Amino acid sequence: MDRESLTGRVTSRKCPRCGHHEIGLTTENGTFHSLEPGTRIKILPPPGPEEDLKKALTSAQDRTLYRPWVPEPLKGNSAMRLKYGVFINKETSAISGKVYGQAYLLKVVHLLENHLHTPLAVILDRYFSAPHLASGNPEQIALAMWKELEEVRKPVDLVKAWLENPTREALIRLISPRSEQDLNKAFPSREEEFTRELERLSLEEFLDLV
Repeated sequence: MDRESLTGRVTSRKCPRCGHHEIGLTTENGTFHSLEPGTRIKILPPPGPEEDLKKALTSAQDRTLYRPWVPEPLKGNSAMRLKYGVFINKETSAISGKVYGQAYLLKVVHLLENHLHTPLAVILDRYFSAPHLASGNPEQIALAMWKELEEVRKPVDLVKAWLENPTREALIRLISPRSEQDLNKAFPSREEEFTRELERLSLEEFLDLV
């Protein structure tokens, strides 16, 4: 019997009728459809940074709907707050690697938008020997930096690893080359102070940290 076109993720479950292990497709509304011999499927690549940035830009029109966020163990260190801190939608209940990646890309775009002084090509040459990346609007430059510069991607990879497995080893990689003793400092008592810290951050200060 022909089925209508479906989009979802390949998942597995135990059949509720007989208990055997089966592979199927789970759609966005949570409905499971078993994969049977002859079922035609299309493999799509995971969303790339372009899609992540587009979603972040679309939802970031009103900054009052956002709150600053940084991994909990890093709150006591100002350098770590500035390096890893991002703005997250207040309605977001759980921070995933994907949510953090979108917020981080948006942070880079805002830093590029607010850059005022030294020519951007000079800055990118100074930090990465990559002045050619300074071409286009802030969104295009942010994506080019993301694709070509491991130093720019690394903070997201480290936070994702910690979110997925918040062990001491993951934390040590997150704060390297600093030590755990560097984290035991006072955290701003009010969220507004953390917000001001991130809003005052300049592109060059950020690149010094990454």
